[in-house]
Amino acid sequence: MNSAQNQLQVSKGNYIGIFLVALSTLMYEILLTRIFSVTMGYHFAFMAVSLAMFGMTVGAIIVYIFPQKFPQEKINSILTKQALYFSLATLLSFLIHLFIPFIHGMSLFGMAVTAFTYAEISVPFVFSGICVSLLLTRFPKSVNKLYAADLIGASLGCILVVVVLNVSGGPTGVFITALFSAAAAYSFNRNSEIKSSMGKGIVVFSLVILVFSVFHTVLVQKHEPLLRLFWVRGEWAEKPLYEKWNSFSRVSIDGDSTKYETPFGWGLSNKYDRSRKIRQLMLNIDAHSTTVLSHFNGDTSELSHLKYDVSNLAQYLRPQGDIMIIGSGAGRDVLSSLAFGQKNILGIEINKDMISAINNDFGNFTGHLDKYPNVEFVGDEARSYIQRMDTARKFDIIQVSVIDNWSAAASGAFVLTENALYTTETWKLLFSRLKPDGILTVTRFYRAKPIEHYRLMNITADALIESGIKDTRSHVMLIKCQQQERIEDRSGTGTLLISRSPFSSKDMKMVDSLCKTFEFEDIISPQRAADSIFVKLTNENLRGDLNKNFPLDITSPSDDKPFFFHYMNFTDLPNTQMWNMWDMGFNAKAIFILLTLAGTMSVLSFLCIVIPLKITAKKVKLKGTSGFFIFFIAIGLGFMLIEISQIQRLNIFLGHPTYSLAAALFTMLLSSGIGSYFSGADKPNFASGSKLRFILLMITLVLFGIFTPFIIEAFREQSTEVRILVSVLTLFPMGLFLGMAFPAGMKLAGERSPGITPWLWGINGVMSVLATVLSIIIAMNYGISASYWTGAVCYLAAFAALISFTRKTA
Repeated sequence: MNSAQNQLQVSKGNYIGIFLVALSTLMYEILLTRIFSVTMGYHFAFMAVSLAMFGMTVGAIIVYIFPQKFPQEKINSILTKQALYFSLATLLSFLIHLFIPFIHGMSLFGMAVTAFTYAEISVPFVFSGICVSLLLTRFPKSVNKLYAADLIGASLGCILVVVVLNVSGGPTGVFITALFSAAAAYSFNRNSEIKSSMGKGIVVFSLVILVFSVFHTVLVQKHEPLLRLFWVRGEWAEKPLYEKWNSFSRVSIDGDSTKYETPFGWGLSNKYDRSRKIRQLMLNIDAHSTTVLSHFNGDTSELSHLKYDVSNLAQYLRPQGDIMIIGSGAGRDVLSSLAFGQKNILGIEINKDMISAINNDFGNFTGHLDKYPNVEFVGDEARSYIQRMDTARKFDIIQVSVIDNWSAAASGAFVLTENALYTTETWKLLFSRLKPDGILTVTRFYRAKPIEHYRLMNITADALIESGIKDTRSHVMLIKCQQQERIEDRSGTGTLLISRSPFSSKDMKMVDSLCKTFEFEDIISPQRAADSIFVKLTNENLRGDLNKNFPLDITSPSDDKPFFFHYMNFTDLPNTQMWNMWDMGFNAKAIFILLTLAGTMSVLSFLCIVIPLKITAKKVKLKGTSGFFIFFIAIGLGFMLIEISQIQRLNIFLGHPTYSLAAALFTMLLSSGIGSYFSGADKPNFASGSKLRFILLMITLVLFGIFTPFIIEAFREQSTEVRILVSVLTLFPMGLFLGMAFPAGMKLAGERSPGITPWLWGINGVMSVLATVLSIIIAMNYGISASYWTGAVCYLAAFAALISFTRKTA
């Protein structure tokens, strides 16, 4: 086979084919994360990444174990069929998922459904893995250029999927993905050794997909799709009034606009007369987070219920002022500000589709809030926008009402959801934008064990101290509402009021009067306290010991560890008594899922090494190849640890998941592809220069790790465009050298032991799967920086392995 490999030349169609296969693979992988978020849950969305990588690994191992099934003389014909199977399997597996409800649980039936779903979803990636494995292992002289085409195709896919989601939606996006893999089949077929009518069939198949995709995109734009998500988390979902997809959410609006209902509220006082009903619609994000569109015709008297909500207490204290609303959502807090007669209202919402829905599509229902001269909507991430805002612009109130929820945290999907809102650095920024007597008001659900509010108080204390204010107690009030509708689930609502200046006696009398009027509970204020833990948290002499000895981690999150919803130590998972006592079931579930994923991936990784070894030990010479296995294990772990840590870091720096995806994933893949192309793996004297390239890589990794925090801090307040450019320029050199490692190892392995190269590629892939989980576990426990440096150490191990097998080769 080695001589056949050397004789067969790579055609233009092969480069185009691997480019399109990689593009469609990454597109489908990201599409599944979005679709799974709605149909299954955020933790299953996270599994989509692992499923894709593992499916491709299985494809590579199939190529290794059954080489006779893939004869070199028919390679293009085989690639044509595998790419076509990839396209067909993509459509079939998605349609199966669309029409069969996903029911999971600890029952045998639930586990069987979960196993079936995972199996049928992974099938397309097996065919993708076969294509890529064949191309990267059967053409050793051109591996650097083929790998470059693979990475550049993937980089374009991560950009293209953003456009497809915004324009065509999730279900249509799957068909567009299948179109690209069908195009790959056509590209391979042009060079097929066996001439047949398959090419015409592929053309007809592709045209059908194209016509359907265009037709269905038009229907999506009209909110009349034929294909939609019929089952959501195991339950039948009626067709929504409105549905809009984007790269990080699916927004839907449901309800009857003519029906009168009890007002939706975060913390509606029990003194409110429930017989006074209003018209409202419910807005859902990924079928998990819910907010409300209230009917408004310009008459603020129909908004009286908003004055009974604990989240609006600050508006009584600072009337006729300037207010900033972080996470304006469906406009409820904007309506509250109008009801209280606030002078100027700024609503900042990261999801522009929500702003468009309430002001355009449902503007007649909501009253076209954007038309009011004192109301301004901004579609941006709050922290990045505030950093760019004129520092002279100050606010009487900054309102944060139930932003984010437990759904993502309870699923373990931390890498996809965490942001920089609940960190000490952000709260210092918010304090700096308040007027001298301005108030930051933060509302979250108040559980029987108010762990979230303990952590919020720690963030408050740290931010105040770093802002030069040491007497925390005189600057805070925490008020609780136990809404009658929430008694059964034990979740009240707590509003934390934080003032830049000490609360005046007038403020405290006002809050005391409001608590009596609305039957709210004063948990802590400068005058009284109902919880001794809050007393210690607001006393700097007692806070340190409390945090040190507290059974959970309630310390302040930082930009390096922005995991606000993570409180338990991983070692506390077996201690069910402890996490039941502190109502930590959601956090225990998150840890369990992550550890289960890590354990599962570790076992599968082990099997991917051992099973092929047992099957082919007598057929393939393995003596002296241990260095190659170490090398590919190390770069598989290292690349993903570095890549995911940078997505997490840029999510904070750029302030938007779409920007971090584009800047980190696109730049890393593109620059790695270019690095692979210029790695020199196709040159005769390649081995002698590989060590120098790796030394340059290690130097780049060290410099990047040291100086990146300073670069981020220096450009934090620049425009989004400038910060994206800085991110790209910073990541590009590192990606360039990272891309040289894989073709170096594949080239040297192909010269020494060509029979094991598909196996090595598979091992590299399964290690990447494992690293996606490990990176989050490391970041949660030790910080994002620790995850990055762990990746750098992996490349150091790869360098040691490279030195080992280059010496043996010499």
